Amino acid sequence: MQYILLALIAFLIIFTKLGCAAARQSAYEQNSGPPTVKSDEPAQPAADLLTNGKNILQQGINENNLDAMYAARATFERALADKSLSAWSHYYIALTDYRIANYLLAQGKKDKNRASDHLKKAAEHLEDVTRQDITREDAKTIAAEVYALLSSVYGRQISLSGIKGMFLGPKSGNLLKKAEQLAPDNPRVVMSAAIGAFNTPKMWGGSKERAIEGFQRAAELFAQEKPTDPIHPVWGHSEAYAWLGIAYMDRDEENSAREAFEKALEIDPDNGWVKYELLPKVTE
Repeated sequence: MQYILLALIAFLIIFTKLGCAAARQSAYEQNSGPPTVKSDEPAQPAADLLTNGKNILQQGINENNLDAMYAARATFERALADKSLSAWSHYYIALTDYRIANYLLAQGKKDKNRASDHLKKAAEHLEDVTRQDITREDAKTIAAEVYALLSSVYGRQISLSGIKGMFLGPKSGNLLKKAEQLAPDNPRVVMSAAIGAFNTPKMWGGSKERAIEGFQRAAELFAQEKPTDPIHPVWGHSEAYAWLGIAYMDRDEENSAREAFEKALEIDPDNGWVKYELLPKVTE
């Protein structure tokens, strides 16, 4: 009996060791083997991912669809693997975070912390691009777009915490100056400067009159914009008229505001911000 027990114990020890070795071998084969791609997520070139993500993001913005915005963000993240386009990937991830933050803030104070987190992520992605040594032919275009968007992100962060204006305010202003030097006729750069002028108190250099002039010029530049690359940004045309309408509302010029909002919807009939939030305020 004693020998039988010893034999059983020895068998169990050997069996256990073999099982562990097999498990380790299986894990090794899974980790060291070629990467697998899910059947429902075929490999795509980064350029295609960026253009697809842009369409998904615009749909999410128009429909106030947060799930679509997150889907766009995930699509842009997949494009990060291509180092030659990583600067644009970071830009579009940041743009999505910025849009998500604006959506959350429109829902009320309960989502303020989540919005703040997305603005922080947006800033981090854009700051990452500013540290890159970009050698692409469109490096100046990338830099101008990044500086302008980062300036707007800083401005939004200031709106959530006024104390941040002490150190983010100068940063935002310097970024806009850099963007304007690189691309003075870029409509998003002009619009970002106008938004900054509109939201900045007069004592700190803001100007509602200058903002209106900026929104009008941005709208004109958007009408002339003809992107040469499908991954380049094209957003903002309808938004420029939305901001122009907001500026007119601030001056109690409701007729001008209504005209601006209607123009925004001519350009983008699916602009939910204008259709459901802004225009009703001057048609009641």
